[in-house]
Amino acid sequence: MARKRFRYDKDIEAVVEIHDHNGPEFRTFHGVMPDIRPFALPDGTEITSRSNLRAYEQRNGVKQCGGDWTGSTKPTWWDDYKRGDYRG
Repeated sequence: MARKRFRYDKDIEAVVEIHDHNGPEFRTFHGVMPDIRPFALPDGTEITSRSNLRAYEQRNGVKQCGGDWTGSTKPTWWDDYKRGDYRG
Protein backbone atom coordinates (compact mmCIF):
# COMPACT_ATOMS: atom_id res chain seq x y z
CA MET A 1 0.00 0.00 0.00
CA ALA A 2 1.28 3.45 -0.94
CA ARG A 3 2.12 5.92 1.78
CA LYS A 4 -0.32 8.83 2.06
CA ARG A 5 0.55 12.42 2.95
CA PHE A 6 -1.71 15.01 4.54
CA ARG A 7 -1.68 18.73 5.26
CA TYR A 8 -3.92 21.23 6.98
CA ASP A 9 -5.86 23.43 4.55
CA LYS A 10 -6.57 26.79 6.22
CA ASP A 11 -9.22 27.71 3.63
CA ILE A 12 -11.53 24.83 4.48
CA GLU A 13 -10.16 24.30 8.03
CA ALA A 14 -9.59 20.59 7.53
CA VAL A 15 -6.83 18.06 6.97
CA VAL A 16 -6.64 17.01 3.32
CA GLU A 17 -4.66 14.35 1.51
CA ILE A 18 -1.81 15.63 -0.68
CA HIS A 19 -1.73 14.20 -4.18
CA ASP A 20 0.89 14.76 -6.88
CA HIS A 21 -1.39 17.33 -8.55
CA ASN A 22 -2.15 19.56 -5.54
CA GLY A 23 -0.05 21.25 -2.93
CA PRO A 24 2.22 24.26 -2.65
CA GLU A 25 5.17 22.54 -4.33
CA PHE A 26 3.27 22.14 -7.63
CA ARG A 27 2.36 25.72 -8.52
CA THR A 28 3.28 25.47 -12.23
CA PHE A 29 1.31 23.81 -14.99
CA HIS A 30 2.70 20.41 -15.99
CA GLY A 31 0.14 19.50 -18.64
CA VAL A 32 0.63 19.00 -22.33
CA MET A 33 -0.51 21.79 -24.62
CA PRO A 34 -2.27 20.55 -27.74
CA ASP A 35 -0.81 21.35 -31.13
CA ILE A 36 -2.35 23.97 -33.41
CA ARG A 37 -5.13 23.15 -35.84
CA PRO A 38 -3.93 22.88 -39.45
CA PHE A 39 -4.47 25.94 -41.63
CA ALA A 40 -3.47 27.19 -45.07
CA LEU A 41 -1.59 30.41 -45.76
CA PRO A 42 -2.46 32.80 -48.60
CA ASP A 43 0.49 31.46 -50.63
CA GLY A 44 -1.01 27.94 -50.46
CA THR A 45 1.38 26.53 -47.84
CA GLU A 46 -0.37 24.23 -45.38
CA ILE A 47 0.76 24.58 -41.76
CA THR A 48 0.05 21.48 -39.69
CA SER A 49 2.10 22.00 -36.51
CA ARG A 50 4.00 24.60 -34.48
CA SER A 51 7.33 23.27 -35.71
CA ASN A 52 6.07 23.51 -39.29
CA LEU A 53 5.03 27.13 -38.63
CA ARG A 54 8.41 28.02 -37.06
CA ALA A 55 10.26 26.52 -40.04
CA TYR A 56 8.06 28.49 -42.47
CA GLU A 57 8.65 31.73 -40.54
CA GLN A 58 12.43 31.22 -40.53
CA ARG A 59 12.51 30.27 -44.20
CA ASN A 60 10.54 33.36 -45.25
CA GLY A 61 11.82 35.86 -42.68
CA VAL A 62 8.36 36.52 -41.24
CA LYS A 63 6.86 36.34 -37.75
CA GLN A 64 3.30 36.20 -36.46
CA CYS A 65 2.28 39.38 -34.69
CA GLY A 66 -1.23 38.46 -33.52
CA GLY A 67 -4.27 40.73 -33.52
CA ASP A 68 -4.09 40.92 -37.29
CA TRP A 69 -6.84 41.37 -39.84
CA THR A 70 -7.25 40.53 -43.49
CA GLY A 71 -8.52 42.93 -46.08
CA SER A 72 -7.60 46.30 -47.50
CA THR A 73 -9.08 48.38 -44.66
CA LYS A 74 -8.77 47.95 -40.92
CA PRO A 75 -11.87 46.95 -38.93
CA THR A 76 -13.93 49.63 -37.19
CA TRP A 77 -12.95 48.28 -33.75
CA TRP A 78 -9.16 48.31 -34.39
CA ASP A 79 -8.35 51.76 -32.93
CA ASP A 80 -10.36 51.02 -29.78
CA TYR A 81 -8.56 47.68 -29.44
CA LYS A 82 -5.12 49.28 -29.66
CA ARG A 83 -6.10 51.86 -27.02
CA GLY A 84 -7.36 49.10 -24.73
CA ASP A 85 -11.00 50.23 -24.92
CA TYR A 86 -12.27 47.26 -26.95
CA ARG A 87 -14.14 44.71 -24.84
CA GLY A 88 -14.50 42.09 -27.61
